[in-house]
Amino acid sequence: MEKEPVEEQVVDIPVGGNTGDVMVVGAGISGIQAAIDLAYTGYKVYLVDKSPAIGGKMAQLDKTFPTNDCSMCIESPKFIEANRHPNIEILTYTDVDRVEGQPGEFKVTLIKKPRYIRTEECRGCTTCTEYCRSWFPTNTIKACH
Repeated sequence: MEKEPVEEQVVDIPVGGNTGDVMVVGAGISGIQAAIDLAYTGYKVYLVDKSPAIGGKMAQLDKTFPTNDCSMCIESPKFIEANRHPNIEILTYTDVDRVEGQPGEFKVTLIKKPRYIRTEECRGCTTCTEYCRSWFPTNTIKACH
Protein backbone atom coordinates (compact mmCIF):
# COMPACT_ATOMS: atom_id res chain seq x y z
CA MET A 1 0.00 0.00 0.00
CA GLU A 2 1.40 3.35 -1.02
CA LYS A 3 1.34 6.26 1.41
CA GLU A 4 -0.72 9.28 0.52
CA PRO A 5 1.28 12.47 -0.02
CA VAL A 6 0.95 15.06 2.72
CA GLU A 7 1.63 18.74 2.75
CA GLU A 8 5.14 19.37 4.00
CA GLN A 9 6.79 22.41 5.44
CA VAL A 10 10.51 22.75 4.76
CA VAL A 11 12.46 24.29 7.64
CA ASP A 12 16.00 25.56 7.18
CA ILE A 13 17.94 25.94 10.42
CA PRO A 14 20.37 28.85 10.24
CA VAL A 15 23.74 28.62 11.94
CA GLY A 16 24.06 31.36 14.55
CA GLY A 17 26.61 32.60 17.07
CA ASN A 18 30.31 31.97 17.35
CA THR A 19 29.99 28.55 18.97
CA GLY A 20 27.41 27.28 16.48
CA ASP A 21 24.17 25.48 17.02
CA VAL A 22 23.65 21.79 17.69
CA MET A 23 21.04 19.42 16.33
CA VAL A 24 20.24 16.25 18.28
CA VAL A 25 18.37 13.71 16.15
CA GLY A 26 16.16 11.43 18.21
CA ALA A 27 14.23 12.62 21.26
CA GLY A 28 14.40 9.47 23.33
CA ILE A 29 15.78 9.62 26.86
CA SER A 30 19.37 9.81 25.57
CA GLY A 31 18.61 12.55 23.06
CA ILE A 32 16.73 14.59 25.65
CA GLN A 33 19.60 14.28 28.15
CA ALA A 34 22.16 15.22 25.46
CA ALA A 35 20.08 18.28 24.53
CA ILE A 36 19.81 19.36 28.18
CA ASP A 37 23.56 18.92 28.76
CA LEU A 38 24.45 20.87 25.60
CA ALA A 39 21.94 23.62 26.37
CA TYR A 40 23.43 24.16 29.82
CA THR A 41 26.88 24.61 28.25
CA GLY A 42 25.50 27.48 26.15
CA TYR A 43 24.65 25.88 22.82
CA LYS A 44 21.37 26.49 21.02
CA VAL A 45 19.99 22.96 20.59
CA TYR A 46 17.45 21.72 18.07
CA LEU A 47 15.97 18.45 19.35
CA VAL A 48 14.49 16.67 16.30
CA ASP A 49 12.32 13.55 16.33
CA LYS A 50 10.35 11.86 13.55
CA SER A 51 7.49 10.87 15.85
CA PRO A 52 4.78 13.29 17.04
CA ALA A 53 6.00 13.08 20.66
CA ILE A 54 9.25 12.88 22.57
CA GLY A 55 10.26 10.07 24.91
CA GLY A 56 11.08 7.18 22.59
CA LYS A 57 10.72 3.58 23.72
CA MET A 58 11.30 4.37 27.38
CA ALA A 59 8.04 6.32 27.51
CA GLN A 60 6.22 3.12 26.54
CA LEU A 61 7.62 1.11 29.45
CA ASP A 62 5.98 0.58 32.82
CA LYS A 63 9.11 -0.08 34.89
CA THR A 64 12.83 0.22 34.15
CA PHE A 65 15.74 -2.06 34.97
CA PRO A 66 17.56 -2.43 37.40
CA THR A 67 15.83 -0.11 39.89
CA ASN A 68 12.26 -1.02 38.88
CA ASP A 69 11.41 2.70 38.85
CA CYS A 70 8.43 4.01 36.93
CA SER A 71 9.74 5.14 33.52
CA MET A 72 7.59 8.27 33.49
CA CYS A 73 8.90 9.20 36.94
CA ILE A 74 12.36 9.35 35.38
CA GLU A 75 11.36 10.95 32.06
CA SER A 76 8.72 13.50 33.06
CA PRO A 77 11.13 15.88 34.82
CA LYS A 78 13.43 15.70 31.77
CA PHE A 79 10.50 16.47 29.42
CA ILE A 80 9.67 19.56 31.46
CA GLU A 81 13.30 20.66 31.74
CA ALA A 82 13.87 20.32 27.99
CA ASN A 83 10.63 22.12 27.15
CA ARG A 84 11.31 25.04 29.49
CA HIS A 85 14.98 25.53 28.66
CA PRO A 86 15.41 28.68 26.53
CA ASN A 87 18.27 27.10 24.51
CA ILE A 88 16.27 24.04 23.41
CA GLU A 89 13.84 24.02 20.50
CA ILE A 90 11.88 20.78 20.20
CA LEU A 91 10.89 19.83 16.64
CA THR A 92 8.63 16.77 16.69
CA TYR A 93 7.07 15.06 13.68
CA THR A 94 10.06 16.27 11.68
CA ASP A 95 12.36 14.36 9.31
CA VAL A 96 15.92 15.21 8.34
CA ASP A 97 15.82 15.78 4.58
CA ARG A 98 19.46 16.58 3.88
CA VAL A 99 22.68 17.68 5.51
CA GLU A 100 25.09 19.74 3.41
CA GLY A 101 28.41 21.41 4.07
CA GLN A 102 31.53 20.52 5.95
CA PRO A 103 32.33 20.10 9.66
CA GLY A 104 31.51 23.31 11.49
CA GLU A 105 29.53 24.71 8.54
CA PHE A 106 26.52 22.40 8.12
CA LYS A 107 23.21 23.39 6.60
CA VAL A 108 20.40 21.07 7.61
CA THR A 109 17.07 20.91 5.81
CA LEU A 110 14.19 19.44 7.74
CA ILE A 111 10.71 18.42 6.64
CA LYS A 112 8.15 19.25 9.28
CA LYS A 113 5.04 17.12 8.77
CA PRO A 114 1.64 18.77 9.17
CA ARG A 115 -0.23 18.38 12.43
CA TYR A 116 -3.57 19.80 11.31
CA ILE A 117 -3.83 21.81 14.54
CA ARG A 118 -2.40 25.15 15.64
CA THR A 119 0.30 23.87 17.99
CA GLU A 120 1.00 27.33 19.41
CA GLU A 121 -2.61 27.49 20.64
CA CYS A 122 -2.94 23.88 21.82
CA ARG A 123 -3.55 23.43 25.55
CA GLY A 124 -4.08 19.67 25.41
CA CYS A 125 -7.77 19.99 26.30
CA THR A 126 -8.89 17.56 23.51
CA THR A 127 -11.80 19.84 22.48
CA CYS A 128 -10.67 19.58 18.85
CA THR A 129 -11.34 15.83 18.87
CA GLU A 130 -15.06 16.53 19.38
CA TYR A 131 -15.18 18.25 15.98
CA CYS A 132 -13.12 15.74 14.02
CA ARG A 133 -15.14 13.93 11.34
CA SER A 134 -13.19 10.67 11.28
CA TRP A 135 -12.67 8.47 14.36
CA PHE A 136 -10.87 5.24 14.99
CA PRO A 137 -10.41 3.38 18.30
CA THR A 138 -6.95 3.13 19.83
CA ASN A 139 -7.36 0.88 22.87
CA THR A 140 -9.93 2.83 24.92
CA ILE A 141 -8.91 6.28 23.67
CA LYS A 142 -10.50 7.85 20.61
CA ALA A 143 -8.14 9.74 18.36
CA CYS A 144 -8.66 11.97 15.37
CA HIS A 145 -7.64 10.45 12.02
